[in-house]
Amino acid sequence: MKITEHLTSAVTQVGDFMTLASQDVSGMLSVLNDMLGPVPKPDVSSKLETRASAAGMIETIRLWQKQDDAPPATEAEIRQFFTPDELDQFSHQTGLSNPATLNMLQTLLPKCVRRRALHQPFKPVHYKTEGYENAENRE
Repeated sequence: MKITEHLTSAVTQVGDFMTLASQDVSGMLSVLNDMLGPVPKPDVSSKLETRASAAGMIETIRLWQKQDDAPPATEAEIRQFFTPDELDQFSHQTGLSNPATLNMLQTLLPKCVRRRALHQPFKPVHYKTEGYENAENRE
């Protein structure tokens, strides 16, 4: 890695830490829910399943749907499930760096898939209006 790449990576990590980017999931969940589409009626194919089938990940999605505490997705799974343009869209819309976006998606995608299987989608939370002022009070 070149010195400029190391410096850029370090600056990005500091920026993500200073802004608590990795702890603010509300924006990411909104974009994720938009990309995965509405929660379908039971026994009806969803946008999520169509996407998973096209990416060759239907078995992975089925595991996430069944597990309460599924392990985080791998970076390879995230890159397989989302196109590079979609990952850029996540970063742009949330203001997160690419590494922070990947990290957050690795944690949130399996949880979001599980909640959708239970027909309990995440709802965007407006922390200030609901009395959540500190990051530790967030989901």
